[in-house]
Amino acid sequence: MPKKYRFLLYPLLLNSLVLPPLKATKSLPSPRLVDLLKQQSPQALQEGLKLSPGGDESADALFEGNTLRLQRMTGDSRIENFAKKFASIEALRIKGDFEEANKQLSICHKTFFREAGEPPISPINLSAMVCDQLLAGNYFLEGNLAAWGKEIDGIKNTYYPAVRKFAGLEQFSLFDIKMGNLSVAPNSIPPFTVTGINRQQTLPLQSQKLTQEGYRRSTWNVPYLTASLNGTNFPFFLGIDTAIGKLPKELSRSPHIHIVGHIEIAGNAISEESNGDLGIIDELKIGDAVLKNVPFLFTNTDHASLGLMVLQRLGKIKIDRQHFTFGKEIDCHCQQDIRLGSSFSGSYNMLRYPITWKGKTELAAIDLSQTDADFSLMAFQKDFTPEEEKQSFEINREIEGKKIIAHLYLEEGSLSVDNIDYGKRKKVVEKNIWRYPSKVMTVTILDKASLYLDFINHKACLTPNNSDAHPIPQ
Repeated sequence: MPKKYRFLLYPLLLNSLVLPPLKATKSLPSPRLVDLLKQQSPQALQEGLKLSPGGDESADALFEGNTLRLQRMTGDSRIENFAKKFASIEALRIKGDFEEANKQLSICHKTFFREAGEPPISPINLSAMVCDQLLAGNYFLEGNLAAWGKEIDGIKNTYYPAVRKFAGLEQFSLFDIKMGNLSVAPNSIPPFTVTGINRQQTLPLQSQKLTQEGYRRSTWNVPYLTASLNGTNFPFFLGIDTAIGKLPKELSRSPHIHIVGHIEIAGNAISEESNGDLGIIDELKIGDAVLKNVPFLFTNTDHASLGLMVLQRLGKIKIDRQHFTFGKEIDCHCQQDIRLGSSFSGSYNMLRYPITWKGKTELAAIDLSQTDADFSLMAFQKDFTPEEEKQSFEINREIEGKKIIAHLYLEEGSLSVDNIDYGKRKKVVEKNIWRYPSKVMTVTILDKASLYLDFINHKACLTPNNSDAHPIPQ
């Protein structure tokens, strides 16, 4: 995950939003807001301010997909009305309910959630900036690149000039719109559409040997499905731990692929960050489903993957060790809300699921492209205790030409998910201050159950099966 949100918004809101009656120019920022921005270092202004009504608490809850933390914020009498309203909108994004979240954000842009009788405020304020940034992120996660580009242009053209004309604020910028940009006019991008998902259909899953890439090791048990990319069949991993799907950059030279921009940050469950060209695919066929004008990131990878941007367009999906089933008619019977952790900008988006390890339940990111040949869980922590240090060891690896030494230790414990007993499993723990989230579950989650993701009703669940008795075709 990107650096912590050092710029706590809701204390600032108390001081910056209440203005004297506005006179001639309503586009001027509040003088008090300008003074507060001037307290930020030139480096912070240039790198981009991170705005969150609840500071790290709000940003972490969104990234974790932890609606309970957001609920606690909405019930905290010490937190101001705007921060509570914003927390409720974040909870809608965690469920994948972009339609309702975007409705609330449009209200925010017009009223800033001001209560009746409160003094008027300038439209150039931090509340509006925050809401517009989250709205831009929502559009990206939906795959609506035209709206995403318009929103980013609107932020740059509305807030930047108004703030930058003040001495000392010439480098003012916002971090969460730096994850990418369009290189074409937003109106020129055709809509991302899907047909052929009205009936249920099932595709076989196979497995492919992975070369070492970061933590991924050579194995045969990582599932993939075959889909048609502009008429050519390709194996695609099921990227439920990333927002946008990825393709090798050499494919971008096809006449059926149109480069429309650049992505600077696209992360996954183990905080591997990719960048590259943002392209539109003319056609992607998954079974009978036909997806048109599909966004993909063309980057340094040998493996194609489908991100949540694509998978959510299939309506409902069921994944087990052998099959990928999708369509609007799947009967999931799921009762719990889906949990999708994300960053404000949309650079990250991943399925989070509650697991129980050694009797303790917490949310873990699910990475189905992560082998379970050696361990079922991965965890990252800033430091080791003396006891953990004694049992740790070093491994050397090379990522993008850089030699890296990792400090790890292994532990065994009991694992259960949704009261399904997975028995004794192994967890690898790495000392690493940069990787986030702290816990990741591998393809092991499919050993005992089928995973249902209902993107229409925003639900998710596991159903026990006997998939471990039938290995993936090789």
